Amino acid sequence: MNDQSPIWPREEPTSPRAERPQGQPAGPPPAQPPTALPPQWGADPDSAPPPGPPTGYPPVAPPPAGGGGQPPYGAPPGYGGYGGGFPPQPPRKSRAGIIIAAVVALVLVIGLGVGGFLYFTGRLGIGPLSAADKDAAKAIAAGVEKPAWASNGDVDCAVDELLHEHRSGDLEERGLVERSGDTWTYTGEWKRADANTYYESLLDCSGNWAKQVGDEWDLEDTDCLDDIGAGTMAAWFAQDSLELSDGEDAAEEDRAEAVEALDECYLKTPPPPEATARAAYRAVEFTFTNSASAGDVVINTGGPGSWTPLKGQKVKIDTDEGGARGCVEAQAVTTYPWGSEAEAVDEFCGTSKPKRIWWKKKRCTTEPGCYAFQLHYEGFRDFESITASYTSNGGDCMAVSGRCSDTVTAAIGGRGTVVTWSFPGSYQGNFVARVGKLKSRLPN
Repeated sequence: MNDQSPIWPREEPTSPRAERPQGQPAGPPPAQPPTALPPQWGADPDSAPPPGPPTGYPPVAPPPAGGGGQPPYGAPPGYGGYGGGFPPQPPRKSRAGIIIAAVVALVLVIGLGVGGFLYFTGRLGIGPLSAADKDAAKAIAAGVEKPAWASNGDVDCAVDELLHEHRSGDLEERGLVERSGDTWTYTGEWKRADANTYYESLLDCSGNWAKQVGDEWDLEDTDCLDDIGAGTMAAWFAQDSLELSDGEDAAEEDRAEAVEALDECYLKTPPPPEATARAAYRAVEFTFTNSASAGDVVINTGGPGSWTPLKGQKVKIDTDEGGARGCVEAQAVTTYPWGSEAEAVDEFCGTSKPKRIWWKKKRCTTEPGCYAFQLHYEGFRDFESITASYTSNGGDCMAVSGRCSDTVTAAIGGRGTVVTWSFPGSYQGNFVARVGKLKSRLPN
């Protein structure tokens, strides 16, 4: 190789770093690394490669004649360098991915911002309650009826859960609360779904709802309540305690389902009533010995269609007249907190005090030394006709009037007098008065 070849300078031309060369470069083009040419590129001009695109540099002079038939070394077409086309460029990247990534990032930023705003203002139904939500919650908690087994804290907890599911605006549209300025009013009108949700939350908020409800209802065992579940019991409490503005038929079905489950677990026949009979005036008095057993058994008397709760332990049955039979039907009833009743029925009978007649001494004014007796009756039916007949020593009564009988009408109450007889002090006979099968002998 000829080291003095014009295309192989010992030093490559450089440009100052502070300025970019302008115009055409002075002197020969910069040398390129020696590259072997393909064999088909020989000295024959017809076999030379096609010229490359303009580069701004002066064309390279052809090799001198007789130069050994070898072409000057240079870069093949398409490899850059002087006379060899543009220098190689890196592959051009698509900008579509960058644009999509930027759009996604923008959407995420906007979404996070909006979501954060909605979260912290409570407009998504999640996150902290707004001031309006809290005011509505206070109004509901203050107005809703609290069952005996729940505490005020349980109610606050359940109302808070309700407001997290349906914010104040939703509950206003559903009619549970009304708003006037910044003031909220509880209406007491519940949608069935909201009522069920509230009571289920109230049961859950109570901690051990089955025990608390069981204690309030005097249930010996609360395992059945746990088996029935908070959802079923919540539907019962909602229908029983709250005023529903819709879904009443479905609520009745919910209640019936809960009652059926409760009855299956807890309903049992109470002990039958027990009573003793005592004869009274134109009546029979019954004393019940287990009228207060277990504290939840009620004795009813009077028979089907006219049951009357027993006050105290006694009941008196009128017989209209003495010696009559009087009976009472008694019903021992246990009424459970969910409205179901269990009963046991029995009948008790007795006899009232009998009718009677008797003589009672009176003051005699007929003659000196005389004595008098008055005939009394009792136990007769009101306005009953009473006929008394008299005998003296089994025979004629020896009445001055010659009449040995008297008829009177029984007074109201069945008590009264028939007649007054006077006797001389010397009378020692066996004087007898009879009314039907009744008789009374004059004391002598």
